[in-house]
Order: sequence, then C-alpha cells, then structure tokens
Amino acid sequence: MCCFFPPHILREKSSYFIHSLSASLREEEEEKERRNEGKTLTMLTTMLKPFSFAKSLVPSLACFACGVLLELGFGLTGKLRRGNVTKKRRLLAVSGTLQDGFALRKNLDGVREEDKAVFIGFALVRGVKMYFDVKPEGCREHVRKDFEDEDEEGRRRQRRPNMNPALVVTNDWNDANVYHVFAVTEEALCEALANEPRYLGIAPDIAKVDLWAKETSESVRVAAGVGSVSGGGGGGVGGENDDDDTRYATMLTVVAYGIPGARAVEAKGYAKEDGCRVTTFAECSARAFGDEKPPFTTRDANIRKAQKGNLASQSPSSSSKDDDEEIHDAINTTKIIRLREDLYGARSSFSPRLIDRTAAERAVAYVQKQRATIPKSDVNTLGGYSPPDA
Repeated sequence: MCCFFPPHILREKSSYFIHSLSASLREEEEEKERRNEGKTLTMLTTMLKPFSFAKSLVPSLACFACGVLLELGFGLTGKLRRGNVTKKRRLLAVSGTLQDGFALRKNLDGVREEDKAVFIGFALVRGVKMYFDVKPEGCREHVRKDFEDEDEEGRRRQRRPNMNPALVVTNDWNDANVYHVFAVTEEALCEALANEPRYLGIAPDIAKVDLWAKETSESVRVAAGVGSVSGGGGGGVGGENDDDDTRYATMLTVVAYGIPGARAVEAKGYAKEDGCRVTTFAECSARAFGDEKPPFTTRDANIRKAQKGNLASQSPSSSSKDDDEEIHDAINTTKIIRLREDLYGARSSFSPRLIDRTAAERAVAYVQKQRATIPKSDVNTLGGYSPPDA
C-alpha cells in the first residue's frame, strides 16, 4: 500500500478505516443492549402473567417494574449503575443533638445504608453564642415527668426531657462555637429542617467559618478549595490574613432566630489566646447538666430543674423573675439586630461558599481517603481537633 499511495492519502485512509471499525463496534454493542432489554421485558411480562386478571395492565405493570429497577440503580441489562446510586449531598453544620453520640443523630441519615450521613469534621463559626433551650412547661416540646416510652426490650421507661442549644448571632467577633459538619443527602437535609426544634432554622449565608482556626478541620478547608491537599492557598493554621476574602467561608448552618425569654441557660466554654470565647455542645451541656451517659439520671434531673428556673448555673435574669415580667438578657430579644456585614455572610464573590454538591463531593472523597489510612478505632478523631477539658 505504501508503494501506491502518498503519505497524506495513507493517513486519510487509515483514519477512515479506524472510524469505520469504531462505528461497527458501537452498532454491535447497541444491538446487544437492545436484545438484552427485550429479554428483560419478556421476563418481566412472564413473571406478571399469573396476575392476568387484567391483562391490559401487564404492559403498564412491566413499565412500572422497569421504573423501579431504574430508580434502584439497575439498567435493563441487570447491571448496577453506580452513577444512580450515589445520592446528591450537601454539607450541613450542626451543633447539638444531631451530633454523634446524641439521640437525634439518626435524623441525618437516609433510609438506605449508602444514604447515611458522612461526618466531615469540625468548623469554628464566629459571631454566635450558645444558650440551652430547656423547654419549660407550656412549650410545644415540653415532656412531662410522667410520660413514658417503651425501650427495645419492651420495658416502660420515663421519657427524657427535651433540651437543645440555641446559637444566636450576637454581633460580637469573640463569640464562637465549634460546629460538626456532615455531608447529608438532600432528602435528609429537608427532613432535618422540617423537624428542627422551636426557634431554629438552617441558614445558607450567615454563619462565617474561620477556615484557618485550629478548631477547623483540614477536610473542611479541602471542601472550600483552600486546603493544602486541594492545592489552594494557605496550607497551615493561623498564618492567613484576616482581610483575605478566602479565609472565611459560609455554609448551610443551624442557627437560632432568638432565645426563649425565660428559662434559658447560658453555655460556658473556653477562651482562646486572642480572647475568643468558644463553646462546644457536648462539653458545655455536660458542664451545665451532667454527662450524656446512661442512665442519664443526673443530666435529666438538672434539665428538669432548669425548666423551673432552679438550676445553679442558670443566669439570675432567667431564674428570679416571674413569667409575666419582661426579661432582659445579654441579647435584647425584643429588638431587631442590625448585623455586622464584616462578621456575617460571604464577604465577596471570591469567598468560599460550601453550598453546592461539589463541595460535599470533595469533602467526602477526602474523608474516605483518610479513613482508609487510619485505624478504625481512631475514626472519631478524624477532624483532628479535641476541645480542651477546662
């Protein structure tokens, strides 16, 4: 062939030959797929024949069964389609009983095993202060002392009193809280929002995460695209400029619109070197009420005391005044707070917003890679941060 055709003609003919071969292979593969689909539909129709009391329904039922298989992630060829199984997730910052080790943690999980929430790490959020809402009598979520539940073994037990943190904005840079960040399916996110306690909501653009605080996990920085692993700026803690638009990120965060006018318990945390007062739910609630450990007797008893205003750690303003009297707290809940724009929300269009699915995918991929390299017993320390005891 080389003897009869110049080089440029040779190249054209070779390209044409390769293209024709590829087209033939594609057609053959498509024909095979069509045959497999026909076999699958025939099989489904045969399976449904015993229910031929309404033969006209068989094609419809077959189509319905195919739809169920597709929803479950199977193509008509019977192969598992991994792209359909992976649920779309979002990052959510929570602080309270949705954390690991507390009763409502399961609310972040989907129905199936692969839909369970993935713990990403910790995030220090500035400008929020923690109080405990103890649900006094008359509140929708109040649980009377004589209420009982049935445990897994069928025994009747006294139902535990409700209590959750209320993290309100204060306009004070030195108020901060360590949130737990999870990647949750969009269905679970909607369920979590619908079942939030009173006064709480999920805000997409108010809480400001300090990406370079020592309390913030590397996995959260990776999600923001500024972690050392993701090739972004920084790569260390505390070395970033406060004026850098990329140092602070916003994300879906559980916050409170306000605190109860009465019976609110102030959380006591620890102080950082720069004067920042930091709270963490597990440690602060243990300090206020007792540890979250079975049989929960001390903790639950102290929560019930707080409902009546008799807890020692309760602020005087919420324990010594009648319900009908106006209560003045550190935050005046009767007035609109004019938010500091330098403290809340994304600073500019360059500021990381961990809202989209891509941020969640980055975080999950990083966490899964890390988990593959650490002992199973150390999975809970993946965030790389432990709050101080004092």
